[in-house]
Amino acid sequence: MKRVHGGAIRIRVQRYDPEFQEQIAIDVEEKREIALKAVNFVGKNDVIFIDAGSTTLFFLEELSRNPPNTLTVVTNSLYIINAVAQSSRINLVVIGGTFQHNTMNFLDFEINPFLNRYNVNKAFLGVNGIDETGYYASNILEAETKKLICNACDEIYILASSSKHFKRSLVMIQEWTGRERIVTADLSEEKQRRFRELSNGKQVVVY
Repeated sequence: MKRVHGGAIRIRVQRYDPEFQEQIAIDVEEKREIALKAVNFVGKNDVIFIDAGSTTLFFLEELSRNPPNTLTVVTNSLYIINAVAQSSRINLVVIGGTFQHNTMNFLDFEINPFLNRYNVNKAFLGVNGIDETGYYASNILEAETKKLICNACDEIYILASSSKHFKRSLVMIQEWTGRERIVTADLSEEKQRRFRELSNGKQVVVY
C-alpha cells in the first residue's frame, strides 16, 4: 500500500509506470467517490468493458471488494488486467492490439470480430474531456477504439473527474447518443447548471 492524500492505494497495480503513481494520487477522494457510485451499476452476469485510466482503476478496485456473481470484465488496459488477475471471483477477457506506452493499453482498429464474440452490455470509460457536444480522447486510435466499444454496448458509463468537465481534447470519440451516463463527483452550482442543460438537451443522465 502507498499512503496518499485521501487514503491508500495498492502499489502493486502501478509497478509498470512510475508516472502513473503521480496520476492516481491526484484527486483521490473525488475518484473514490466516482468509483463508489459506479459500482452500483454493475449486476449479476454482467459483461462489462473497463477502460484504461486512473478513475477506472479506482472503480475496478472497489468492484473487486464484492463483485457480483458471474461477472466478466473485458479490458485493453494493462493496469486493469493486472488488477483483475488478482481476483479469482471475476472472469477476465483481454482485448489485444498494439501496445501504447503513453496510456499503457492495447489499441486496434480491427476489434469488431472480437466484440461480436462477446456480449458486452456495459462500458465504463475514462475520457480526456467532455463538453456539450460529446466526449474526447487524446489520439485518433484511442478515440476510434473507444467508439467501436461504445457502439457494441447498450449502456455507456463515463467516469469523469472534475478536471475533465467541459474540456475538449484532441479527438472526439463521438457526439452524445442518449445512451451515456456521466458518473462524477460533487459539483459546483455552475457545473450543476451546465450538466442540467446537457442532460435536458442531449438526454444524457448525470449521476
